[in-house]
Amino acid sequence: MPAPRSFDEKRARIAALAEAPPAQAAAELRRLVADRNGYLVGEAAAMAGRLALRELVPDLVGAFPRLLEEPLKSDKGCSGKNRVVEALLAFDAHEPDTYLAGLRHVQLEPAFGQPIDTAAGLRGLCAHALVHVGHRDALLEVAPLLADREPVTRAEAAAALGNSGLDAAAAALHVKALSGDPEPDVLGACYRGLLRLLPGRYLGFVAKVLQQGDDGAAEAAALALGESRLPEALPILQAELAGAARAGRLRDSVLLGMALLRTDAANDALVALVEEGAEVHAIAALSALALHRHDAPLVERVREAVMGRRSKKLAAVFAEKIDGG
Repeated sequence: MPAPRSFDEKRARIAALAEAPPAQAAAELRRLVADRNGYLVGEAAAMAGRLALRELVPDLVGAFPRLLEEPLKSDKGCSGKNRVVEALLAFDAHEPDTYLAGLRHVQLEPAFGQPIDTAAGLRGLCAHALVHVGHRDALLEVAPLLADREPVTRAEAAAALGNSGLDAAAAALHVKALSGDPEPDVLGACYRGLLRLLPGRYLGFVAKVLQQGDDGAAEAAALALGESRLPEALPILQAELAGAARAGRLRDSVLLGMALLRTDAANDALVALVEEGAEVHAIAALSALALHRHDAPLVERVREAVMGRRSKKLAAVFAEKIDGG
């Protein structure tokens, strides 16, 4: 069939290649990855990943520097570059030069008010890529991104360091956590990384943030403790809930942290709150237990607890958040 010429034709052809024989799909995607339009390059890269066409790795690597040239024309929004890196990651491709180029790329695009850096997510993605392939300088390259001007980059850099398995990465995350950040997502990524890398050393540190930090940091700490899945986190969360008589968002974060632990003991504590706690706390516990709405035995326990309270408000919350979820 004739090669597609227009943007719409090329896009439709990429979608159609999902059903093509692998050899044909590889040949056509190779041409499409070489397209001058970054969006189409990204679509072709995504399809190559979907079809597991690892033979296209050299073509994907070759496309990346082209998308860095006059990027506001070739790849507005960085969609092409993001999808190329995602495809390379799907192939476990050891291409540090590509990831380093993406890590250092800044792409300011016009917007209402200040220009927007559309490469913020790309830098974070490349931070994960460098860690994933075990690049020898991953820590040296990724840690400075903890001071990036964009919150998403800082958060993804922290997450990448937390996944690195390197004790030295914990030092960088500790310093960042101590220096603070206006974005709770960034702090949360730091706390999660610390608890993943060296839980014995940093459990007390994150607990102290929960107890003494401002609301944003404390909420992030509560969720990080839950996501750690550490049994030792439950008494810390329970003590904070009881001792400070927390209310509002922080109380809700503590209860959600308990649900995130996904342990019988944590679930028992939440069900007990539904059974016996003040109505406002029981409602908050139900919201946290909504995380487990697909756990049929637990849902039945919660249903019985709600029925025992004979509260129309609790019954309505259960119906909305759990029974109808």
